Amino acid sequence: MTLGRLVGLLAGHQFLSGQELAAKLGVTRAAVWKQVETLRSMGYEIEAYPRQGYRLLSRPDKLYPWEVAQGLETRFFGRTIEYYDELPSTNQRAKELMASCPEGTVVLAESQIAGRGRLGRKWFSPPGTGIWMSLILKPQLPPTQLSKLTLVAAVALSQAIYDQLNVRPLVKWPNDLYWNGRKLSGILTELAGEMGRLESVILGVGLNVNQKPADFPAEIREQAASLWMIKERPVDRKALLRHYLEVLETEYFQALNNGFDGVLEYCRQYSYTLGRHVTVTNGAQTFSGTAVAIDGDGGLIIDQDGQHRKVIAGDVNLTNQN
Repeated sequence: MTLGRLVGLLAGHQFLSGQELAAKLGVTRAAVWKQVETLRSMGYEIEAYPRQGYRLLSRPDKLYPWEVAQGLETRFFGRTIEYYDELPSTNQRAKELMASCPEGTVVLAESQIAGRGRLGRKWFSPPGTGIWMSLILKPQLPPTQLSKLTLVAAVALSQAIYDQLNVRPLVKWPNDLYWNGRKLSGILTELAGEMGRLESVILGVGLNVNQKPADFPAEIREQAASLWMIKERPVDRKALLRHYLEVLETEYFQALNNGFDGVLEYCRQYSYTLGRHVTVTNGAQTFSGTAVAIDGDGGLIIDQDGQHRKVIAGDVNLTNQN
């Protein structure tokens, strides 16, 4: 018997006797009682009365695998989920799993104590407030396509948020989502492969969902945003994650089978970067200019005093031009 099956049976909010549940699950009534107690310890509110049975009253705001999987309409993404209350980093755990797990495996954590963004920056991942996840992909692409996969993840997340909340975050090339000048989400893509092929990709996504302004550390409070701050109400993390996995799977296989043109066009139409003065740091090199285009390779074109420079990878910061 799995906890998910028991939750599914109780989800009708009707009383079901221990005998009925035991028969449906193929276990003893004592096993049913034990699992009900386990669910209660995990935050489920379940009432019980003699001769009536058990009834589910409420679910916790947790990204338990069976909750995310309920109604999930994907073929691969999210069909295998590893869930943790806390991890140092979902990307690190996904790296440990990628050789043995199928494509589409998701690692979820309610909290990360060592979550990272680009260039090793710390990603603030408090418990129960955001979506902190990593997805294992096995795309069999040239490594030069890595930046495009990051854009696929960003576009799918922007679209999923719009579908669910009628709010469309803008894509800051190459891996962030912004709303009204504040950072809402970051994506960290890491790869493993040999002989010029991307054999496995870890797609790490951090999305601020239900933080209030005071929840953010003082040093990022003026730069960070959450969906709660935009909508001024709690957002259902399970429903949003479920829809994101559906949109991401569609966009991913569309890109693999038919090319990245649709993703790149979305990035151009809903860009937080184009038309702005930026400073680019690429290794030891730093230069500034105006972001004027995203080309067919997913590269960012910078106009520097009339000369165009193409950026494939690097740290891009918006700057004020005096």
